[in-house]
Amino acid sequence: MFTLISASNPRYTSNTENAGIDLMVRFAEFANTSMNVIPFHATHFDPHDHGVDLWNRARAGEFGPIAPYVELPPASNTSNNQPQSTGTQTI
Repeated sequence: MFTLISASNPRYTSNTENAGIDLMVRFAEFANTSMNVIPFHATHFDPHDHGVDLWNRARAGEFGPIAPYVELPPASNTSNNQPQSTGTQTI
């Protein structure tokens, strides 16, 4: 289990039963690395104890109000903007 320093900006990640919460977190184990503050997706069914703990604490309001899920606008048709190739490709 990771040692939580802080968590902020909770936001539901779907409109289906509010099954996930995204947070910005700081863990002591990463405090002196380039991963100082990292995004974290918490769920009540996370296989790791720290994920379930963050879910429960966020739902209890410990990290502030949870922002509602915001549906992204549908992607525009980008198929014409994708690179195209024909023939045999060597990668």
